Parts: sequence; C-alpha cells; structure tokens
Amino acid sequence: METSLVLFVVGFFILITGARFLVKGAISIAQILKISSWVIGVAIVGIGTSIPELAINISSTLAGNNVGLGTIIGSNTFNLLMILGLVAFFSPIYVKPEWYKDILINILVVVTASVIILFPVLGDTTFEGLTRAEGGLLFTLFILWLFVMLKRKGIEDDGIDYQILTISSSVVFIIAGIIGVFVGGRWVVDGAETLAAIFSIQPAIVGLTIVAIGTSLPELTVSLVALIQKRKGVAIGNIIGSNIFDFLGILGITALIKPLPVLERVQFDTFATIGASFLVAFLIFILGKRGVLSRSEGVILILSYVAYLTFIILNI
Repeated sequence: METSLVLFVVGFFILITGARFLVKGAISIAQILKISSWVIGVAIVGIGTSIPELAINISSTLAGNNVGLGTIIGSNTFNLLMILGLVAFFSPIYVKPEWYKDILINILVVVTASVIILFPVLGDTTFEGLTRAEGGLLFTLFILWLFVMLKRKGIEDDGIDYQILTISSSVVFIIAGIIGVFVGGRWVVDGAETLAAIFSIQPAIVGLTIVAIGTSLPELTVSLVALIQKRKGVAIGNIIGSNIFDFLGILGITALIKPLPVLERVQFDTFATIGASFLVAFLIFILGKRGVLSRSEGVILILSYVAYLTFIILNI
C-alpha cells in the first residue's frame, strides 16, 4: 500500500509540474504569435489546466478502467460548484454581457457530450460507451469551438502581462511539460487502480473524488490567483475553457484512440454534472441580480458540492 500511495503522490506532483511547464510554453508561443490575452486566458490556459485530465484519460483507457472518465466528470462538477463557489464567496462575480455566450456554450457542450455518453449516437449501437465515431464527433466540435474562439473580435482584454520566453525556451517547456504530464498521468492511474483494489472500491469512484479534485488543482490555483489580481474574467474563462476541452477535446481524443466504455456508476454522475451546469446558469441569470454570482450564491454552490461528495462517499 505504501508503494501505491507514493506512486500516486509523486505522479500527481510530476503531473501538475508538467502541466505548468506546458501552459507556460504555450502562453509564450501564443504571445509571440500576437494572440489576444482573452483567448489565452479562456482557450490556452483553460485547455492547459486540463492537460492532467487528458493524460489520465489516455492512460486509464489503455489500462481498461474508468478512472479517466470519472476524473473528467468529477473534475467538471468540482470546477463548477466548488471553484466558482469559492471565487464568488471571496468576491462576488459580476458577469459581463460578453461572457454570457461562453456560459451558455458551456452548458450546451456538457449536455451534448452527456447525451453522447449516455445514448448511442454513432457507430456500434450495442456498445455501452463512446465509440470512435462519437469521439470523432466530439473532437470535431472542439476544433470548431477553438477556431471560433481564435476568430472572435471585440472581446475585452484581460489586462494580464504574460511572460514571453524565447521560441527555443518555449519549445523546451512544452516538450518537458508533455513528458511530465504523461509520465505523471500513468503513475497516478496505476496508483489509483491499486488503491481502489486495496479498499475494494470501483476505480471510477477514485476518479470521481480524489483524482478529480487533484487534477482540478491547476484550475483552482489559476482562478484564485486571478481573483487576487482582480482578473475575474480569467477566473471564469479558465473554468469554461477547461470544461469545454474536457468534454469535447479530451473525451474525443480518448475515444478516437480506443472506444471508451461507460459504467452505470459514472452515468449517474454525468447527470450531476449537467445539474451543476444548469445550477450555475440559474444563479447567474435568474436568481437574485442578473449577471451576478453573489457571496450567498457562492455558498449555495459550495454546499451543493459538499452534498454531492457526501452522497458519493455514503454510496461507495
């Protein structure tokens, strides 16, 4: 057990460090190419902070377990309820009208991907999970979203001066980051699978809880730092970009590599993620002042996640 725990913890450290290197290199390249900092915040940082989930998904799929899918679903629920809840609790979020579209796109993405996860849409209709054809559809939608993001005009800059490295240094950071996230991801999956066997619980449960929260640490860090710097657009954009990449990009890439089976345990939690998306939209657009996520509403999100996590633990 000690070896599995060490493997799990060290793997997480390598994973998060690799993700930081990868994001730093990607941001530098984006700055050199004159890509707007809003796009960097939403698309590149949002995608970059989800690289750990990508590594874990590919590793777990090749290993034949549901740790990865559980991680995606659990991470998104954590992002929407706990991270946004904490940000709103410390300082109310005033959502600008130009952000409304991205929030609604996030809901549409979660619902669309969830329908494809739960019901046969393309490919082998007898396969309970994501087929390669469905993975291709999700990945195509991700590329379309990314293209639209890069072409968007008139979005207010987030005002952050990102560090610009030389091209050679940026490439080194990116390569080191890729190696780190995939080595770390493999170790995390191996450790999680062993721990699940030791405690006689499903690997998907480990993914939904410990691994999901752990891989959401980059999003949590970015959002809290952005909050301290009074860059709430990045705090929200990071979550939106991360969620969209998780459900379209990561699930799409993973299913293209190998069809992804979906266990009944994970199906329930998919509905929880859908519910979290609608709850955030309800609090922002309907309850209280329109376009504001207040401190009390932040508490509602936090308590909702605590209730969800308690339900999972009690039903292990």
